[in-house]
Amino acid sequence: MATMEFKVVAASYDAAAQLLSYTATGLRNGLKFTVSSRVKCLKDPGSKERLHMVVLIALTDHFKRPSPSGFRW
Repeated sequence: MATMEFKVVAASYDAAAQLLSYTATGLRNGLKFTVSSRVKCLKDPGSKERLHMVVLIALTDHFKRPSPSGFRW
């Protein structure tokens, strides 16, 4: 099973567009990563715990997809 440790470096929520923009860095299977992305979020996550959960779900989805080389993270 893959292990992932990460830290949300920056995050901002656009209420009009209902988008959460974030940057996260961390380790997955011993490899360092940095991901900057946006995710649809119907309301502002508000607390640090909720923000962490939203980013965890987004990162989990991101790492399920194969890379351009076809390698699955």
